[in-house]
Amino acid sequence: MRQLQKIAKREKTHLQWKKQFINLFIFGILMFVNLFRGSKHNPSIFGIKRCGLEDWGSLVIYCVICILLSWWAIRTVKWEQKLKIKHGGGLADSDVNLTGGPLVKLVSMSFVGGWVSGALGLGGGSIFNPLLLSMGCPPQVASATGMYMIIFSTGASSMTYIIEGQLDIAYGVWVGGFNVVGTLLGMFLLNTIMKKLGRKSPLVILLSFILGISAVAVPIFGL
Repeated sequence: MRQLQKIAKREKTHLQWKKQFINLFIFGILMFVNLFRGSKHNPSIFGIKRCGLEDWGSLVIYCVICILLSWWAIRTVKWEQKLKIKHGGGLADSDVNLTGGPLVKLVSMSFVGGWVSGALGLGGGSIFNPLLLSMGCPPQVASATGMYMIIFSTGASSMTYIIEGQLDIAYGVWVGGFNVVGTLLGMFLLNTIMKKLGRKSPLVILLSFILGISAVAVPIFGL
């Protein structure tokens, strides 16, 4: 029971450092692997040749680390869920049950979302948000979780580009500043509308609209 109380106390805040450490660790490893392997236009800072033994070896090691950490994270959350069920408290109706089909769906689609984010530059939210909504997460939780998940992949890529001197920081700050203002204004307006209507459907409609625009705009402007 004491363990459940500790879990409930941690979940009332964002200071869940054991879980945050997993993301931060993968963030650091991803940034190191990007610099270690290099790219077609920027050679490795360690002199590693593309498609060589060291190149493929580092990629395999990184994938193994990600799989092991994902397994450990899933095992931890499953243990916490079992503890909540056993003592009959702390488990919300919208919590994703990490067993059987839902677990397979979450892991597989998370992989697809990461691939879409890295290969196409769409942002994993185009996959994560509909996925979480389909699994019963409230729209606000799905949106916030999707944004949190892509912080680490995009952040590592941005840091790599900064180190390689490929990122126009002044341009990024200028665009990012307007992005922050738009985000805060959008959240305020959306929360106001949802409170007045007493429903969360406006967020779902907005997410569908944005995803539709992305699906149309990327092929047009990407050609």
